[in-house]
Amino acid sequence: MELPTKTPLVENAVVMSKIDLANLIQKALARERGVFLKIFSKDAENKYYITLLLDSSKVLAAEGIVVDTKEKYGGDKTLELFRALLGKPMIVDVYSLDEIELKLAIAENLEAYSETPKVPLGELFGGAGRTPKAEIVEKPQPPKKIVPERELTVPKAEKPPELAPQKVETTTEPEISIKLESGEIPDEAFKKYAEAIQRDSEKIRGIRIRKIEFDGTVGEGVVYLNVTVYGSSESKNRRDIEISERRIFHIVSKNAPIILRVSEYKPILKDIRVILNGEEAKPREIIEKEKKKTDYVDRAKKIQLSVLEDVWPYFSNFARTVIQEIEGAGMEVERAYFDIKGRNEFEINLSIVVKGEYDKDTAERAIRTVLARHARELSKAIERYISIHTVTVEVIRPKGAVPSKPPAKPTSAKASEILAKKELLEKEVEKLLQEAGIDELAFLTEEKKKEAEQTLLKSRVEPAIDALKARIHAELKLVPRVTFKWLKLNHEVQGSTVYVDIEASFAKEEVGGLFGAYSGVSDEKIKEDVANTINRVIKEVSSEYSISIRLRKLNIILR
Repeated sequence: MELPTKTPLVENAVVMSKIDLANLIQKALARERGVFLKIFSKDAENKYYITLLLDSSKVLAAEGIVVDTKEKYGGDKTLELFRALLGKPMIVDVYSLDEIELKLAIAENLEAYSETPKVPLGELFGGAGRTPKAEIVEKPQPPKKIVPERELTVPKAEKPPELAPQKVETTTEPEISIKLESGEIPDEAFKKYAEAIQRDSEKIRGIRIRKIEFDGTVGEGVVYLNVTVYGSSESKNRRDIEISERRIFHIVSKNAPIILRVSEYKPILKDIRVILNGEEAKPREIIEKEKKKTDYVDRAKKIQLSVLEDVWPYFSNFARTVIQEIEGAGMEVERAYFDIKGRNEFEINLSIVVKGEYDKDTAERAIRTVLARHARELSKAIERYISIHTVTVEVIRPKGAVPSKPPAKPTSAKASEILAKKELLEKEVEKLLQEAGIDELAFLTEEKKKEAEQTLLKSRVEPAIDALKARIHAELKLVPRVTFKWLKLNHEVQGSTVYVDIEASFAKEEVGGLFGAYSGVSDEKIKEDVANTINRVIKEVSSEYSISIRLRKLNIILR
């Protein structure tokens, strides 16, 4: 394999064991992202020249040459040869490569890269898995243990020997258990994550972490993790233990991005468990958040609300404000029930009974408009996604009352007289044509009717489409969790029906979560809410302009 001009980190190093070779690789990886090795070794039959390209977790490319015969080995055969030569004396040149140099090296050796199986480093060293890493960590430890011994020999007092065991206990690392499905992630990522959890947990008085379990599933660029932390607390006070648990919850979520930095896999924490002194007790705050409260929010006891306790103050104020505005518009509210479902996202279901002289559709449209506006404001305030699912309206009318209709446009006496004469003349012409039996002229009256109908329809269609486009544009700007970009709307009149084709583009906003890797709202949920908004506006405009408007094609683009 070829390598761009580069000065070796270590040149002509004599390696007698796989542990020495692993130490050289770790030394290079501590400096940069990749390693390139030139290895010369031999067995009883031949001499070999091997080149390996590695990153922090696996083999990227390998190539071998028999020195005497110049025979070339591909990636798979080279790795078998390398394993066979492990433990034999080797002469090694080590090159450390940064990210750009590593990519250039892959580009220069694409053939070797494509032929080489991407074997993890643990498997490369004789299938020992984590053995080389474990021994590398243990090797520098003996010099550190000399410090307490020196303290024991110099002062002869009784106190220094007592300090030594305490120092050793604080540096004890917790046991780490890793169980992954559907893929592999370098153990180094979990080791550094566990070290950070241990380091921050030591700042909590009286807490000792004994074991950390990682149980997860590897996806495409993400890993879904369940983290369990076992430890002990010197305090027996239940309140102190709950506070410690809450702090460990925060420590686990705060340090999760370490996995992303080391392994390039985004961690999504599905569950965190903290077990202290053999007991798992969730903090009281978390238990209380799961409770749903149902009660009246006004003194008259006509507005009822059902929602989770931790957001009760927000939604109780929301319910009162919505009802006040509805009553301010002239509707008398008899009773209302707000059922708010969800935890990270909320779904509003309203059942309301109003009293007045208007039809049900008009009342529902007015109530939904008020509800949507206040839901958007609340969504921005609490930074949660809120959608309106159902609005059930019951209208109670006074006896003898008729649903109100839009008043007819007033006309002058002269205009009424002319229109009446026009109708009489048209009828008389039709009658004369029928009596005369002249079929050749029948098309004139039919064509005149069609022209009149089309002219009337066109005069209503254009204002309706302009209003529809303006309203959809305004409503889509208010859809939460996305930024509205552009809108295309085309229409076609077929008979008495107007068919519309709509295309809308949005940019999805990124949201951070409590545990450092919040997945956000799903694309399907956002598209469903956008579609519901567009259908609602079409229905409103269709009713206002007395035109049948139907959605023929809808394309929602999320970027």
